[in-house]
Amino acid sequence: MTAVNFQETQRFRQIWIWALILGISGFSVSSLFLLEDKAPLTFGDLAFPLGMILLLNILFLIFTLTTRIEADSLSYRFFPFTRWRTFRFEEIESMELREYNGLWEYGGWGIKWNGDSWSYTTGGKWGILVKTADKKFLLGTQKPEQVKQVIAEFNTYKSAKNSEG
Repeated sequence: MTAVNFQETQRFRQIWIWALILGISGFSVSSLFLLEDKAPLTFGDLAFPLGMILLLNILFLIFTLTTRIEADSLSYRFFPFTRWRTFRFEEIESMELREYNGLWEYGGWGIKWNGDSWSYTTGGKWGILVKTADKKFLLGTQKPEQVKQVIAEFNTYKSAKNSEG
């Protein structure tokens, strides 16, 4: 069997997302100071809303989707929300590269459920659709050509295991 090796780390780096986040943050902060005309704001009045705005911005900076495919397993993590989840190839029934529309099929990017499967994405239009006996999920990828090779290796592995048993 040929070793299967693939690793990809993705983050939210789209300009339009950051323009939206920073625009909303700027509007929120400026509106806090516009309210100061009615009553002087204390540190306590500002701490919570400014802390929440800062937390939101930091979260978007650290969101990371990492996908790793080794010789006999697939692992992924969407930090900080999920720990590493690992599926041995014996557990996986199928893996396929597919083009998808994150907005229409899942209602956006991030961690989403569409009633049929989970989606772990940070953008783009390509994903690895994984099916096990009791789970179905899509892992976004920005490297479709490398994924095609990895899936071919996975299929070779599965067919070799099926012919043994």
